[in-house]
Amino acid sequence: PVHCASWCFQNEPKYDKMVGGRFAHHKGAIFKLKTLKPQHGAVKDVPEFEAWDETYVHTNHNSEGRTVLQVREVAGANDNITEPEPWTWVRDQGAGRVFYTASGHDERVWSTVGFQQLLKRGILWSIGEERLAAYQKFIGDRTPLTYEKVDNIPNYENRPEPLPKQIPLSPEDSMNYTQVRAGFEMSVFASEPQLLNPIFMAWDERGRMWVAETVDYPNDVRDGTGNDTIKILEDTDGDGKCDLVKVFAEGLNIPTSLTFWNGGIIVAQAPDFLFLKDEDGDDEADVRTTILSGWGINDTHAGPSNLRYGIDNWIYGAVGYSAFNGEVGGEKKQFGSGIFRMKPDGSELEFLHQFNNNTWGLGLNAAGDVFGSTANRNPAFFGGIPQTAYPDGKKGMSAKMIANRLEFDPITPRIRQVDAFGQYTAGAGYALATSDNFPGPWRDRMAFIGGPTGNLLGVFENVRDGAGYKAINRSNLLASADEWFSPVAAEVGPDGNLWVADWYNFIIQHNPTPTPERGGYKAERGKGNAHENPHRDKQHGRIYRVKWESAAEPKIKTLAGATDGELVQALGSDNQFWRLTAQRILVAEKRVGIVPQLKKLVAEKSGYHGAHALWTLEGLGGLDRETHQLALLKQNDPVLKRNAIRAIPNTDDGMQLFFDTAVVQAKDPIVRLAAFGKMAHFPNRERVELAAKELIKQPENLDDEWLSAALRASGAGDVKRGPAKITGPNLLPNPSFENVKDGLPAQWTARTYSGEAEHGIDSKNARTGKNSLWISSEKGADSSLFAKVKVKPDTDYKLEGWVRTARVLGARGAQMNAHEVQGQPRGSRTNAFNRGNPEWKKVEIIFSSLSRTELTINCLFGGWGKSTGKAWWDDVSLHEIEYEMIVEDEPKLTDGDAKRGEQIFNTHQIAACNRCHMVGGKGGPIGPPLDGIASRKKEDYILESLINPQATIAEGFKAEVSPMPPMGVLLREQEMRDVMAYLMTLKE
Repeated sequence: PVHCASWCFQNEPKYDKMVGGRFAHHKGAIFKLKTLKPQHGAVKDVPEFEAWDETYVHTNHNSEGRTVLQVREVAGANDNITEPEPWTWVRDQGAGRVFYTASGHDERVWSTVGFQQLLKRGILWSIGEERLAAYQKFIGDRTPLTYEKVDNIPNYENRPEPLPKQIPLSPEDSMNYTQVRAGFEMSVFASEPQLLNPIFMAWDERGRMWVAETVDYPNDVRDGTGNDTIKILEDTDGDGKCDLVKVFAEGLNIPTSLTFWNGGIIVAQAPDFLFLKDEDGDDEADVRTTILSGWGINDTHAGPSNLRYGIDNWIYGAVGYSAFNGEVGGEKKQFGSGIFRMKPDGSELEFLHQFNNNTWGLGLNAAGDVFGSTANRNPAFFGGIPQTAYPDGKKGMSAKMIANRLEFDPITPRIRQVDAFGQYTAGAGYALATSDNFPGPWRDRMAFIGGPTGNLLGVFENVRDGAGYKAINRSNLLASADEWFSPVAAEVGPDGNLWVADWYNFIIQHNPTPTPERGGYKAERGKGNAHENPHRDKQHGRIYRVKWESAAEPKIKTLAGATDGELVQALGSDNQFWRLTAQRILVAEKRVGIVPQLKKLVAEKSGYHGAHALWTLEGLGGLDRETHQLALLKQNDPVLKRNAIRAIPNTDDGMQLFFDTAVVQAKDPIVRLAAFGKMAHFPNRERVELAAKELIKQPENLDDEWLSAALRASGAGDVKRGPAKITGPNLLPNPSFENVKDGLPAQWTARTYSGEAEHGIDSKNARTGKNSLWISSEKGADSSLFAKVKVKPDTDYKLEGWVRTARVLGARGAQMNAHEVQGQPRGSRTNAFNRGNPEWKKVEIIFSSLSRTELTINCLFGGWGKSTGKAWWDDVSLHEIEYEMIVEDEPKLTDGDAKRGEQIFNTHQIAACNRCHMVGGKGGPIGPPLDGIASRKKEDYILESLINPQATIAEGFKAEVSPMPPMGVLLREQEMRDVMAYLMTLKE
């Protein structure tokens, strides 16, 4: 344990005994440590260091089996100790060892060599003598890194002099300098001379790897022909290594990606997309045709990449700022820096998600949600709304950066970057852990993003955030001290494991072209807009496999020659690769005989299995309305449901199906996002705008950035949140502190984070009632009294109270806050008061509970630092709030007109009730007959059934969910009044 780890697990006394002590309190100072046992293995040869750190004081010391190695000595009269404080110690615990140091608050101590060596020595001591001996042998046996001083090494970082050039290593030696995340192992599959400069890899239905390699990159731009190849790499003897290489196509020029379709491959080679196919079975391309042209070639690292078959039967890809500018299907298209999709034959092309930079990464999760990465500090994006949802010529939010931390974590200081030093400046790929050969919490969540300028492969965790996602930087899967290690692509293969393409090159930077002022010398710009450099290597390239220690052998090894039944079964594989491969074969080969099986799967299966069956049906032209409606109505299945929404055609019939299935009222916000995005595509703008204007009034839609953007794309217009209105009781216990127990307000607990503070009840200085609460400190403290309260998730609350202060200095002063939800943009802490405020003043904040069901509410003294002085609190409250929605141009309403209502009932384009309900023997049989409904049911019941059909399922109607659309969304309020007036005439 290090530093504040001695404060963890406060509810577990055995933890204190294991660690050897527990943190109690601290101040802060610059100090040195005194080493008591300099020859002990955990501190031997650790240099003395002086730095600012928190001056920890410990309690619950366990001296049994503990050896104190370093102490912090008393620094003077104002120190928080009166005798040397144990600081670094070791313990034996059973068959294991414990090392602890209190050092390590922030970068002021982290950056010292002494602290770094202390951690290293402590770790090496902790692993035991046997493991230490193995480690030392490993270090001694590995090939040392060697260097040569050469010209033409860019020095963008302005080091005192350019780094020398490292001599390249063999694949085996390179792995000895590469850290692999615990629980995974790394092995070489192929390397030079089998392949050179691999830029992309994919697998066919036989499980064979296909690699695009390019020695022409970056500056040998030619007129369609060059020195590059597509190769097929096979392991024929099952030893995990490539032993057979075939050249499928040669004479290519900077092919950047490939994917499979209809017995051949689609290759991205700007300015064209090519279709290559072997027709005589010799694994050499006999057919070469151009299916799409218009990709820019002005910059070779900004063209199209990352082609892959999507769950919706389109080909997805990424493109950088070289962009696309051409004509497709008679329509002019121009876009760049984002994600696109195209029909496999090139007949249609759509730009989906606008990123803000050169785009090199694309990932699709099991539900078909779109993610990506770019250069220059943007390693993770989520594409929430297709750009096609916005009216022609208009732009709107289609993608958003979601990474919580932009820094990467190299394991060598010898990294070379152009700018944004220490951050992702070349984010490449966004493959997700889409198989069961990853740890459970990783599956369909962890994304692998190359950081070649840091010699690493990073890991980001996609986490749901309202209707969208956020990506949590989880550091590295791989990181190397070999400066040539350059992972530019990572993909999950047919075995369910992760495969990594290593460009293996000392010069990875493309541009800018070095100048004496920036880079340290004058270089020339090449034809591909990259600087010319003699050290760009054309002789190396590696493919690695990274395997989880609990990975299983694949259940499927090939689908070549698979029967209909085998392909249908593969749609439920635990590996997305085989699901998409099976779907692609079924659709490309038009195996329409499986349509009945697929309909059954949609009815019986959920999640990705049902979603693949649905899209296979769609691709075969067999998705009928009944099956589609069934998928749309499935409860608790957000994956199938949002894919069923995406599969709705953008027609009037599609709009009818859409509204018939009430998807706009789905509980899951990501399902509603798919629904709102789809709604924007329907041609009947009047009805779409009407629905959007009603839906955006709902706080859960208005308050979500993605949902409100999608509704505005549908024409919701300007809807504003009105003033907050308090609803419900005060949730805080004993809010005026009238009830006292042991000198403190009952149901409130004192807590001091740092320093020393006193807490009490004041019966002479209350704002109302008899008592107020006070906190004071002479020397400075960060302290509070807190209460726990139950709250509703994703709900807004208003926290307020009254404070007064006397000589409060330092930090923020007297305030209140909701502890667990402070990270939201508007915060969850009130305004604060300090110095002297003899009059009572209000503090308040409105915040969201986010996903929490319980919150800690603090009357906080200090806050983000320590305060001195005294402060009082009284009349504190926490209320749930709601908002009035202000919509412009609300029409004047009149009483309902039964004749108009009858016409709407029978003829409304979308909400015609007679399609499902009979009156007088006329209408549809889906819902219950409405003859006599006004006599049988009360008006409130009928109105609720119109607005929320899911509230009560009619007697005798056998379904988990009502297929009736929410009329409050489809009809204007006046139309609702008219329909209600008509229904109330239907009496027995």
